[in-house]
Amino acid sequence: MGEMIKLLDLGPEALKAELSQSLAQWEEKPFRARQVIRQVYQRCKLDFQDMTDLPAALRSNLAGTYLLQLLTPLERAVSADGTVKTLWELGDSARVESVAIPMEAGRRTFCLSTQTGCGLGCSFCATGKLGAGRNLSAGEIICQALAGIAETSLSSGPRVDGSERTSSPNLVFMGMGEPLLNYDNLKTALEVLNHPELAQVGSRRITVSTVGLPEQIVRFCRDFPQMKLAVSLHAATESLRRTLMPVAGKVSLSDLVEACREANLITGKRITFEYLVIPGVNDRQEDIQALARLCGLVPSKINLIGLNPAEGVPFRPPRAAELARFRDRLSSACSMAVTLRRSHGADIAGACGQLAAGQAPRRR
Repeated sequence: MGEMIKLLDLGPEALKAELSQSLAQWEEKPFRARQVIRQVYQRCKLDFQDMTDLPAALRSNLAGTYLLQLLTPLERAVSADGTVKTLWELGDSARVESVAIPMEAGRRTFCLSTQTGCGLGCSFCATGKLGAGRNLSAGEIICQALAGIAETSLSSGPRVDGSERTSSPNLVFMGMGEPLLNYDNLKTALEVLNHPELAQVGSRRITVSTVGLPEQIVRFCRDFPQMKLAVSLHAATESLRRTLMPVAGKVSLSDLVEACREANLITGKRITFEYLVIPGVNDRQEDIQALARLCGLVPSKINLIGLNPAEGVPFRPPRAAELARFRDRLSSACSMAVTLRRSHGADIAGACGQLAAGQAPRRR
């Protein structure tokens, strides 16, 4: 027997071609491909034996040819606020984490990882303390989303055409790793998750976050103009950003702003600038003025996040009053929308900047 084919690693066209070829070889009707796709991508079943609308012989052939489950759950932690963090083991024993966050109206937001570590080394991020890991395959990214959607068991019933529909999840690529450094696999995963015949997640419910890689930002916006882009800014002056984020030594703020302006021209959407508030570091009055000036250069909105504590991170989290005061002062200084994002799952190390897959930080 040859090596098992990882079905979830395939993009939409390659997936259809692969299934069609196998079904023809097994003398099965072509409509069986639609059934397999529905079971995997809409009912989120990752075991062929659970697909009881398929004949037993076909299930056996599929199970002997294709590998679906690419992640093994090792640990599951539940926060007091209902956030669920899952630690996964990959086929090569690498580990990664994803997070399911409860939202309003019964929806969930799934925070997905794209790498097993991160080589960018941001000083406030636990993942960055791990150093560079490896890229996740498209299937490993998709598997996180399907597993999360399946666990919620939130179904709003079939569509008019009879296909399955889960309750509109939000997918945010803000977990472990820099998504745009794994662009090819990310692109395949996004095409599958967004495809109307596959996972059926709407473009407006998908957000990709980046530290700010100009060429990849423009490429992403050209490939997926309806999806959302979030840029991790965290400092509005060159010197401070280089201190907090080593990538700033290679990507200047002027280059980043220019890429954001081009992205806005492509998509017609405002850029979301993520700004981590670190007391005594980037929350001073001069920081507010610099942030207001910089964000005024491109149609944008500012999403504030309080620093979350993590091992190896040398800063303290802001108090609620400090966060509110910074938001109010920034709102007074600029014309764009300023929002304060509530952290979820901090008590299980599942909040922004805390994911480390249970690994100790490397000493630098």
